[in-house]
Amino acid sequence: MNELVMQIAGATLRGLLPYPDLPRRLAVRRRAWTLATSVDWPRDESDADGDSYARLALLRLLELQRATRRAVQTRQRESSALLARTAMETCILGLWCLHEPTAADKLRASELRNGPLMLTFLSSAGLVPQDLIRQAVGALGEPGRLPDVRSMAQLVDSKTGASLGIHLYDAAYRPASHYFTHATGAALLRHVTADYRYSAKPAKSWARRAPVRLADACVGVLAAAIADRIGNPAQVRLFARYAENHADRVLPPMLVTTGKALAGRVNISAIRTTFREARMTKSRLELELSQDQDSGEREARVRSMFVSLTASLGVEDLPPESVQPVLDFLVKKVLDGWATEHANRSSTSAGTSPLHEA
Repeated sequence: MNELVMQIAGATLRGLLPYPDLPRRLAVRRRAWTLATSVDWPRDESDADGDSYARLALLRLLELQRATRRAVQTRQRESSALLARTAMETCILGLWCLHEPTAADKLRASELRNGPLMLTFLSSAGLVPQDLIRQAVGALGEPGRLPDVRSMAQLVDSKTGASLGIHLYDAAYRPASHYFTHATGAALLRHVTADYRYSAKPAKSWARRAPVRLADACVGVLAAAIADRIGNPAQVRLFARYAENHADRVLPPMLVTTGKALAGRVNISAIRTTFREARMTKSRLELELSQDQDSGEREARVRSMFVSLTASLGVEDLPPESVQPVLDFLVKKVLDGWATEHANRSSTSAGTSPLHEA
């Protein structure tokens, strides 16, 4: 349990503290620009393939990275979150273009579908009939629809055998959309304070530096994928390392929101008492494991420890059917982990005993 707390604390500190990397960022941006512009854009757009659009996505990401950093530096929290979300979507689109053979055709078809919608204002103003607009745009080709962002992420992961696309979507894109982009209940409730007052300024639902870290990571991810496509392992390592270092410092919006909701309700003294109880419980369990005592008593002690922790976090008023499954999972996880640790320690001790050596 202490190890878990240390891991969470370490991840939180990485997400909150500055990460000066100006020389590396300049090098990454310079090489990413060269990578994106290494091939001229075809004079006939129909000759552009998925790789061409992926390089355009990288150019777009470089500008979004700059804009996101500027918004973070000037403390424009809403703008930085929206820019970071756009960077994620651009990154996933660029990766999708690299791995979907018909990506270029689908992009062009989606523009033909959206063309009449973009020109609706002409018919609303009585200048050109909507039917005529559709007829003119339809003559350019068959309209189509792009897959949604999650479907793009799933295709990328299926092609690469990884889970990066879905991880980006689930950890950051979806919650950023929920809290910042769309008019959801959670987005509206950001204007209600903890003491039930109205606030013109919404609550901060994301760590200040998280958006720029995410934009940095997106640049590295897409640049590494393009460098891998052209067979440049040195650049792949540079971009991948850059992406990994920044991705490790992104706190998901949900984690920040939950942490702030609990901050005013946490009883620090009770948490300290719970950790002392956890250490005592672990020592007692190790003794009982060595003596093969009743497992039911061990489970009861661990469950009591987690009930105390729940109370110290101020979430004891949640419905039991919501809390109980989580408690059951944590109790089993802790018991299994401590049992495995005890077994490993026992086998190590037996392996280094004088009798074993003889």
